[in-house]
Amino acid sequence: MRHRFNIFFFLTLSLAGSTSILAENGQDLPFLGRYPGSVVDNYRSAHYDEITIPLGPLGKNALTRSETLEGQITYIKYQVPRDRSPLEVIRNYQQALQHAGFHILWQCANHNCRTNGDASINTSLWRNAPTGYTGGVENFLFDDGRMLTAEHRAADGVRTLVFINDNTLFGHSQDASVYAIQTQPMQNGMVSSSPDPLTSENMLYELNNKGQFSLHLPFDFNRSTLRTDAQPSLKALSDLLKKHPQLHVRIEGHTDQAGAESYNQKLSVTRAVAVKNALIAEGIDPRRLETTGYGSSRPLVSNDTEANRAINRRVEIIKMA
Repeated sequence: MRHRFNIFFFLTLSLAGSTSILAENGQDLPFLGRYPGSVVDNYRSAHYDEITIPLGPLGKNALTRSETLEGQITYIKYQVPRDRSPLEVIRNYQQALQHAGFHILWQCANHNCRTNGDASINTSLWRNAPTGYTGGVENFLFDDGRMLTAEHRAADGVRTLVFINDNTLFGHSQDASVYAIQTQPMQNGMVSSSPDPLTSENMLYELNNKGQFSLHLPFDFNRSTLRTDAQPSLKALSDLLKKHPQLHVRIEGHTDQAGAESYNQKLSVTRAVAVKNALIAEGIDPRRLETTGYGSSRPLVSNDTEANRAINRRVEIIKMA
């Protein structure tokens, strides 16, 4: 089975003391809590985007070392208690990350965070970060501040990186900006190249003539949670079943070959069940719905490219009666 961190779904871990989620504009990372007494000031997440993670000090015009990554991104800006130093805050974050299996890639303190006195103190890491500055510009103030970058690598190659910038603002307040990314492939097939989308009528035609059809439904990455953009296809399928109450179908889940066979088998089953539950929620009698999963054992095409793997990740609807 795969072992990975999911920025939004796995392993809750708090810092020193217990931490509760407040009624704020955002939430903590499930695997990394806030420093006690901190308050979420700004928050944003994206299913898929691009971010630059610092791996070295700020140079005269840009970061001296960095890596640009694509995947699922979260940005959280905390207001930190004024009576706690950046040293104390960043060390607690470091301990929590290391306890969660992260490796510290780089960290710095105060003026060591830049290469010379003329270094720029503003740069954009993620343009969509709600930092309060145009273009998601991040402020780096080094008179009293600390930065840290840490990484976790899962057995299947998925990487989770966290960058924290903690600094005092003009000596009277303290902010901690937390950037987190989990690398993942972009979900393909979101825009159809077919002039004829799969409607209830199309589905019925396929069932009557071929006995089955495939749905490439959008699930959350590596999970069986259906995304909201799956609703049009699910609505078409539920409408079909309502118009033809004698129709019974089997819902089959299929994955690509990335990852362990046992994990893919389980994922294919849970995705088929998710589709069944969505149809039941639309009023379809569960006795008309069977489910099974085949993991990666029945690919439609080879798994040598991401485009082909997207084809193999599917839910098939089979006519039973």
